Amino acid sequence: MGFLSFIRISIVMITSASANQCSPDNPVEQTFSLDSKILSEQISVVHYSFSTSKDIPVIYITDGQKMIDNGALERIKTLTREEKIPKAEYVFVSTIAAETKEDKRNTYFFCNADYIWFFEEELVPRIEGAPSRKAKNRSLIGISFGGLNAAYFSGKTDLFQNYALLSPITYPCDDALKAIAFSKNKNLNIIISTGKNDAEKYVTPLANLYTSKEYRVKNITTNGAHDFENWNGQLQEVLNTLLQ
Repeated sequence: MGFLSFIRISIVMITSASANQCSPDNPVEQTFSLDSKILSEQISVVHYSFSTSKDIPVIYITDGQKMIDNGALERIKTLTREEKIPKAEYVFVSTIAAETKEDKRNTYFFCNADYIWFFEEELVPRIEGAPSRKAKNRSLIGISFGGLNAAYFSGKTDLFQNYALLSPITYPCDDALKAIAFSKNKNLNIIISTGKNDAEKYVTPLANLYTSKEYRVKNITTNGAHDFENWNGQLQEVLNTLLQ
């Protein structure tokens, strides 16, 4: 019996539409708590799919419950329904401990190798089965310290080829920049954004480092602040870039 056999998954709400009804107007939704042995925590996940295709791209979003609570999922539904973005699957990964309600984002996001291991060994296999998608069809979006986490992932794992770092704040962990500098990953697709009086001082070193690796780098600069209104407003451009 392999390690993954020990994962206990508690389904607390299942599909809002049957597979043969799945469409932009009737996405399939599944909410569950994954009992992570790696993180010694129950991780809350919301999984939305706008198509039954096995080849559909999948986007993982950290700070998932906060993103949902602040309008990201509704924004994605609207953009998909209006055909302003391609169909995709979305996995919102919460940092709020399911049992204690403690926010564990600093624990998970500050260059935590176990968080990568959780994605590789527990979360992605739960969502995708035996992972059959290529990395080019898998994306990771992080906001603020979640952008630091995404930067660390981009240097340490080949699970994702596409990354969106929205207002990344990188000062808590220099290891993220070191991981990128020494990474053997190739052909990454990176989006980095900042608003005004936001993450400007962190964006330039990241963009320069990624460019030096010959990755495809897109910079987005807005007049917004370090808040969900700004990040939600970027979703159309961000998702079209990740899903192209």
